[in-house]
Amino acid sequence: MINGTAHTGSEVDAQVLSQLIEFNKNKHLVIAGYKPDGKKIQHWVDGAVDWELHLKGIKKQGGLLVNEGKSKNIVIDIDAPLPAAELAAAAYKIDNKLILFHSPSGKKWHVWKFYPESKSAKEVNAEAKKIEKQFIKLYGKDVDVAKTQPSLNGLTGINFPFCSPEQFPYSPAGVKLTWKQFLFRIKFQEHPIISIAAGLQEPGRHDALIIMAAYLHKKDMMHNLDEVIEAMDNFNDEEYINRIKNKKIHEVYDVGSKAINQTITNIIQEDYQLPADEEEVTDDLEVEEYTGLEKIQPRPWLIFGWMLENALTLLIGQPGIGKTMLLHMLAYALATGNSILGKEIIKRGNVLIIAAEETQNEINLRLNAASQMMGKNDKKFKIYKRGLERELKLVKFSKDGAQKTKQYKKLLNLIKNKNIKYIVLDPLINFQEGSYDENSNQNMDAYVKNYLIPIAVNMRGAVIAGHHTNKLSMVSTQDNELLVDNQNALMAARGASSLIGAARFVLALQPMTRKLWDHHFKEHITDGTNFVHYSGMIEAKSNYNVIEDDISWLQKQDVSVVTADGFTEKVGFFSTTELNKITKAKNKLKAAKNLQWVKSQMSKIISVFEIKGEDKITLNSIVNELLPLDPDFADGKVLEATIKTRIRRKLINGLSGKEETKDGYQKHGIEHDDGYNYWVKADHSSEGSAKYFIERAVDFKRKNAAR
Repeated sequence: MINGTAHTGSEVDAQVLSQLIEFNKNKHLVIAGYKPDGKKIQHWVDGAVDWELHLKGIKKQGGLLVNEGKSKNIVIDIDAPLPAAELAAAAYKIDNKLILFHSPSGKKWHVWKFYPESKSAKEVNAEAKKIEKQFIKLYGKDVDVAKTQPSLNGLTGINFPFCSPEQFPYSPAGVKLTWKQFLFRIKFQEHPIISIAAGLQEPGRHDALIIMAAYLHKKDMMHNLDEVIEAMDNFNDEEYINRIKNKKIHEVYDVGSKAINQTITNIIQEDYQLPADEEEVTDDLEVEEYTGLEKIQPRPWLIFGWMLENALTLLIGQPGIGKTMLLHMLAYALATGNSILGKEIIKRGNVLIIAAEETQNEINLRLNAASQMMGKNDKKFKIYKRGLERELKLVKFSKDGAQKTKQYKKLLNLIKNKNIKYIVLDPLINFQEGSYDENSNQNMDAYVKNYLIPIAVNMRGAVIAGHHTNKLSMVSTQDNELLVDNQNALMAARGASSLIGAARFVLALQPMTRKLWDHHFKEHITDGTNFVHYSGMIEAKSNYNVIEDDISWLQKQDVSVVTADGFTEKVGFFSTTELNKITKAKNKLKAAKNLQWVKSQMSKIISVFEIKGEDKITLNSIVNELLPLDPDFADGKVLEATIKTRIRRKLINGLSGKEETKDGYQKHGIEHDDGYNYWVKADHSSEGSAKYFIERAVDFKRKNAAR
């Protein structure tokens, strides 16, 4: 009996139930009975679950709550004969999305969580363990740690619910729920004050309904009122409902967190506190349909190729290379609208420079130098500045995570009051405090995405930050053929790799080494020490812009700035140089040589596939086969690692692109991904000649494991 009504498995929709649970479709668990001590007799069976037999109670079944590395369920097994009301209330306090079920025996408990969408099994498992720890604090050894779901080792299964009248869910107040009430609970699980209505009985039901109606009104969800009333058990007070709907008495009620917390506390008889920001959750996500008729707007560029609205631009380079000077040049250009190094400013605006390693006077010197070299501007412009005299901390890290500081909130007010559109932070690492680890991807990701990018969004502008590299030089010194290693330069930021992923744009500054000058530029310039190369990358996680399309040599030079007492101070400044034309010509020649080399070795490359088989082909395996063919291999003075690096680079450079050679070999997206270093071959025949494609197989491991 459920709520006084006969209940059978026929009420439960098998298709809906199967969608609520993410499980391995290839094998399942069958309960054959129970031992005298109460332990289950169960075994694994190949094949899919028979839901019809399960819901009739004829064949009690379970399974692994993981399917292809995804999961949407948590189950905590509690082996304690506790009252339903006590355990249901405790579960609701821990996480209002947790739902209490009897175990198949009807004597113990399972606590389930149902996600609306599948997540990474690893992520779900981690959350399960956190929830489990809270149950252990309450019930100690009676919480079965081994049954935490989803299982990552593929060995632990759990029995599915709804196989008998005993194995049905409970409301947070400890009342058995019908199938419809259970679905209601899941539908509104983001809204505790609504989800708690399922199975709600007297006393206190009328007062609770008013608070719920007020909440629905506030969230523009009054159309759900009938559904809320239906979820209550045998609620048929039409007069009371009419007072809410027609007289709108709910509109005068306080629906803040205090009122909601108190209502939930009264129902579950336990103190309850809403999760943070719970009241800001809405029922439905707003989406827009793509029709193909939309007017496509251009990307909101601020500096084409360098800076977008609502994004972070990162400038990286080794200490002393000129990052700070370039940041001040950017600040001046963004404020005045003057072009910078051939780049046009699309939207100028007020700029704030926050320099943690420069005094106010040094900032003034650099801005004066920029004004002298980039041209004064008669238009009114505003640049605000804050030097090392006044420390600024935006984020504080602790063992509990990251929090905004009071200064962060003051900064948001300053942005509004001064109408600031651009903020320059130099260097990035100096604006947080506490137990912060710059090598932690989690910390770095939180720092940038949760605190820096929201500042850019708040301004409808951009944050530009300077950051040090973890390498003394990002220019290759092992391969005379290579001018500049752009990829290494862009990934050389100090600390966690997530920083590059979080930034929308990365500009990397690299020095001209003596070896590079000696092999390539000494016939053009007498000294290369004052030359710096930048590489630009848009959207580190995707491919908005090809790195090589935005490279340039810059020349450092001194600018004399007159001080208040009539003396002069030298300040560094960047200007463009004719070396760019030379570099592009040499890069084009290098690409042609690499292509010719790869073409000459193609027969050997193809034979590797035939010898090793597709499943065993890696970039390294091809490099090893080509190693003896390199003329430097015979020279004992040249390290094998150096030769391998050269071959790897030739392969990547020679086979990446879109052109097709006269021999019919198409260069097709050759890249090397450290996590999935697998290459595969596809054979396409055309006019009697085979064309071989070598492409990156990012999903290879996953697909191979699923076979």
